[in-house]
Amino acid sequence: MKLNPPPLLHRSFYLFLPPVLLAFVWGIEFVVTYFFGDQTLAPLLSILSLTILAFFCSPRLILFVTPFFVIESYFLIFDNSDYPLVRSGTVILGGVLAAIVGSARLKLNMQYSNISSILRLLPVPWIQTDGTGNILSIGNTMVDLLHAPESNLLGTSFFSLFSTSDNRGEFIRLFLDAADNSTSRQNLQLSLTRPPHTHFNASISPLSTSKGSSVLIIFHPITPPQKKSL
Repeated sequence: MKLNPPPLLHRSFYLFLPPVLLAFVWGIEFVVTYFFGDQTLAPLLSILSLTILAFFCSPRLILFVTPFFVIESYFLIFDNSDYPLVRSGTVILGGVLAAIVGSARLKLNMQYSNISSILRLLPVPWIQTDGTGNILSIGNTMVDLLHAPESNLLGTSFFSLFSTSDNRGEFIRLFLDAADNSTSRQNLQLSLTRPPHTHFNASISPLSTSKGSSVLIIFHPITPPQKKSL
């Protein structure tokens, strides 16, 4: 069961990225001052670099490397700027804001991880799809009901596996409404398009993921009525 956790990068990447961005700031600043004289971009480039780090690195690492960007900016603009201390000081603010963004990103990733853990524990069949109905992840119970390998189901259109007793166009409209407008739908009558044509009472709910919005469909199998013996 694959649940699309937030992408993880190798630890060496985190440590390698700040020096690369420091070199980037120096290189661009060197080119700018060479061609345009006293025009300096080092503080701005440092802030942009710290913003990039906010999407990949931990807040601690961002705060650790911020002084390096500040010092680099100061010495790069010292001879060509009237207020090098003030301008390089703005990089500190950029580093603090980048650390805040990085902290918020980590909290969101933790929430997504918690959601994935909860889904794993659900005893009922469920499917998670993207906004167009392509399957992103699927519960083990539903895999057993569909009698197909999970690898074959991922990426498959949800609408090709299930039919509805109501108007199919209306059902697709309700699904897209749940995906686009975060509207939940309950008590939808669905059935498998392939044998054994199991009937379900389904609910559709929007679900945020690290890759954007998705839709969670939870199925409750409908037990057929027992035939009375004569």
